[in-house]
Amino acid sequence: MILLALAGMIRYGYEENPAVTLQECLADPARFDGQRIIIATEVTVVRTWPDSLWIRQMGKRCTVVGAPGAAQPGEYLSLIARFHAPGWLELEALHAAKGRRAKILWSILPPLLLAAGWVAAYRFDFRKGWWEEREKCRIS
Repeated sequence: MILLALAGMIRYGYEENPAVTLQECLADPARFDGQRIIIATEVTVVRTWPDSLWIRQMGKRCTVVGAPGAAQPGEYLSLIARFHAPGWLELEALHAAKGRRAKILWSILPPLLLAAGWVAAYRFDFRKGWWEEREKCRIS
């Protein structure tokens, strides 16, 4: 029953809000001409001009026509744009992902703290092949 509900939600999401990637648009420009797309995964600014910019996503470079605002080369960003054949974008909205690298580094901290706590409370017995509670951490 849960799998059926999951399949239904996936189908609904695909029908109501299909995710179209830049790579799909560039692979078949005629099919996606005029379609509005959201590009937010690993998008970096390559170069800017007053009325346009180049972006790179997963090895593909694309021209975006529209004011880049304060976006600078090397920055991560997300954007909403309309795709036009043969392979350029008309900018609708742009959001610079300030501090993205720092956020990624900070997100590593909680798992490291959990791992340190685990290793402090348990040790792995290689002869038995499982984790055992350390003597100093036993309650009973």
